[in-house]
Amino acid sequence: MEEKISIRPITKENIRDCVKLEVAEDQKQFVARNIASIAWAYVDENFTPYAICAGDVVVGLVAIEHIEENESYDRHWVPRFMIGEQFQGKGYGKRAMQEVIKMLSAKPDCERIRLSVVPENAAAIEFYKRLGFVVTDENA
Repeated sequence: MEEKISIRPITKENIRDCVKLEVAEDQKQFVARNIASIAWAYVDENFTPYAICAGDVVVGLVAIEHIEENESYDRHWVPRFMIGEQFQGKGYGKRAMQEVIKMLSAKPDCERIRLSVVPENAAAIEFYKRLGFVVTDENA
């Protein structure tokens, strides 16, 4: 049986596991370090990082951004998403992103979910496309 994937708040019990996770060396140019994502939440009330867990093991980190004052189509963002190197290739990323989509889609003001990706990160772009995201020409 597959371990249940859950998106959990970052707590004092799991923060160390979140911070220890890193992506593969050739991916580091595309993803902010988890400590930076967690610190960002301290100064930006719209930005919330979460632990991605397989059972009780932290396997990744996702951050969502809810910007109420934006246009209705532009309120829900996934600016950070990572699965630790040792957990990649096991289906955790797909299942975790499906949980994030379910979580955000349940919000009454969620018209669409947007995300950020480095244009040179072809593997991530293909991953997101397989999940139903559409590449746009928007750059910020």
